Amino acid sequence: MGRRIVKLSFIVSIVIGVCILFAQNERGLEELYREALMNYYRKNYAKAIEIFKKIQGINPSFRTTQIRRYLRSSESKLGKVTPKEKFKVVEEPTRIVKITKENELEVLCREAEKVILDTLSIYEKAKNKLSEFELLTPYSTLKMANEAFESAKYTEAIRLANKARFQIEELLSKKKKPKPYLGKIGKIPVTLNLTDANLQQTLKLIYELTGANIVLSKGVSGRVTINVKNLPLQKVLDLICEANHLKYVEEDNVIKIMTEEEYNKIISSRKKTVKKVFPIRYSDASTIVKALKEIFRIEGIVYEPRTNSVLVNVDDPNLSKQIENTIAILDTPVSEVLLEAKLVDFSTSEENLLGVDWMISSRLIRPLGTSATLTGPRFGETLSFTPGVTSSLPGGFSFGITNSDVNMLITALATRGKAKLIQAPKIMCLNGTTATISVSQNCPYLIPEYEETFNPITGERTGVRHSVRIYEEQVGTSFTITPIIQRNRTVFLNLYISDTRLVEIRRLSAVAAGLHYETEQPIISSRETSQTVTLFDGQTLVCGGMIQSRREVKETGIPFLRKLPLVGYLFKKPTYKFTKSELILFLTPHVVSTFHEAEKLSRPEREKLEKPIKPHSLLKGF
Repeated sequence: MGRRIVKLSFIVSIVIGVCILFAQNERGLEELYREALMNYYRKNYAKAIEIFKKIQGINPSFRTTQIRRYLRSSESKLGKVTPKEKFKVVEEPTRIVKITKENELEVLCREAEKVILDTLSIYEKAKNKLSEFELLTPYSTLKMANEAFESAKYTEAIRLANKARFQIEELLSKKKKPKPYLGKIGKIPVTLNLTDANLQQTLKLIYELTGANIVLSKGVSGRVTINVKNLPLQKVLDLICEANHLKYVEEDNVIKIMTEEEYNKIISSRKKTVKKVFPIRYSDASTIVKALKEIFRIEGIVYEPRTNSVLVNVDDPNLSKQIENTIAILDTPVSEVLLEAKLVDFSTSEENLLGVDWMISSRLIRPLGTSATLTGPRFGETLSFTPGVTSSLPGGFSFGITNSDVNMLITALATRGKAKLIQAPKIMCLNGTTATISVSQNCPYLIPEYEETFNPITGERTGVRHSVRIYEEQVGTSFTITPIIQRNRTVFLNLYISDTRLVEIRRLSAVAAGLHYETEQPIISSRETSQTVTLFDGQTLVCGGMIQSRREVKETGIPFLRKLPLVGYLFKKPTYKFTKSELILFLTPHVVSTFHEAEKLSRPEREKLEKPIKPHSLLKGF
């Protein structure tokens, strides 16, 4: 009995020890697991992976699912997961060719030419099997290869030509076999046993057996004698039509049975159908499609946005030719107009002549009226100047034209007063579109608001709300110009000129409902004119008359003493200065029809950008 008790106590002690050891081991694994999670959420994925794998080595059954999930996530974020295989169509690899000898360039040129010609030959053969619409992508790729060849980029030309060839071969491989004439319904088995039956009754029976929609043309009749079992519908119709000298066509899931003459007319009209693709190079294809539909009143004209092309599907070849000629007329390069403007603020004293007045009297510019076309309202008096005789400037806008250098005119203005170049914008716009040049600023002012609330029953005032709103008034000079190019390279300009100036911000006061209000209201002076003028290419329009007078009062004197009443005038001296400034616009249109004209006009600006910057020149302003 004593031995049994000893053995039992020994076994119990062993079990307790194992449980304690297991609990300690479990506690250690939990601590490692928490440490791994902390590293995972701190984005220390490498350390987290190390601890998770350590836990798996100690006890593979500990939190198996969670550890595997965290391991996969950590390895994925570290980029250690094996990348998925991607399958794509293999193109011929691009070859980088280094030319070390002079004759190698000629060899490369001949190779590029051969590859392009071979691809072009394949393209011409593919036209018999593929439509022009299907060949749009290879066509554009082959066109880029040709452009690269002309630019002496022979390796790029070879790559693009091979790409076009691959695209054609891929299209040919995907070309599906022609569908059965009647589609799936033509394969439906039919069983018939008829002797000298009426054609209409026979077709009605076929409809009940197959559900095929069959229509007889007017005046078609016949007799049917047939005995078939499980024969396809298409073969049954062939036998019936052949016995009665008839034909049939399928359109929109409807089988139409007709005479041979009617059938031949339909087939001939289908053969005359013309399908063409017209790539649009200079215009928007959608706009051309709208114009063509309005002109020809047909629906067989479609816009293809990806290649900016027009797809034409018409029955009449003559109509197709007319559409082609119309597209050729519409798809022409649109001329542009470069509008070069200079805004000069010219300030003088009161006794000096102002800008345009002086330039006209000095024969630097010619007044409008005889040498140029001018329509629209005139502001101020009619301009009439006599060379050598001082004239006064009218109270409105003044216009003149010149072929002289604008910079020379500004220099001449500077000799008469202080000339300041405010803006010198250059705007390129399409023929017939509107361009806007604006130099303005916002003038804020305050408007107080007062609101009372009343009791609807007693009528007593229950509350008062005061608030202030900030409003802005935009003042400055704006020019809206619409150029229209005429045949002899003259430019018809439709001008709208507006000049608004801030005179003062006046404080206004008022009393209402026993409350005193004060507000600020800007006083704005504005002048505007609308003119139409015709200028030659490169001729300069000079617009003036936007005059602003300024009165400045300065006071100098002895401090404190000049503020004494009555005798303070003996110790101070007021100075009054009157100045006038005129804003003058020089506007020069340049017609741009070709690349060489655009390059010539942009060359001065490009040369400025290409000038080297001297060291430390950028730090002079700091």
